[in-house]
Order: sequence, then C-alpha cells, then structure tokens
Amino acid sequence: MAQDTFNIPINAAPITREGAMQAFAALRTEAKANGVSDMSTDYINQEIDLARREAKA
Repeated sequence: MAQDTFNIPINAAPITREGAMQAFAALRTEAKANGVSDMSTDYINQEIDLARREAKA
C-alpha cells in the first residue's frame, strides 16, 4: 500500500545550493518522521509501479 505523500511548499524564489540543501534536509527529516527513510530502491520501485497501476484503473 502506498505511503502518505510529502507536502513540499513551492515558491518563486531562485534556487540556490544552500536552499536546495535545506530542502533536502527537510525531506530527509520528514521521511524519518514518517518511517520511510530506510526504504530500499526495490520497495520504492514497487510503490511507484502500484501507484501507476492504480492511476490507470
């Protein structure tokens, strides 16, 4: 079963290396809080395949 989605705020500010690193750190923190930080690549691909199949149905 698919996990909850990540909520990422979007703004029109220019992208900087520092901003990108902060965004990445925030995503890692959220993934850890949601218990999905240790998902294997195989499991992630299974989840993507499932979501695509469900979208086609």
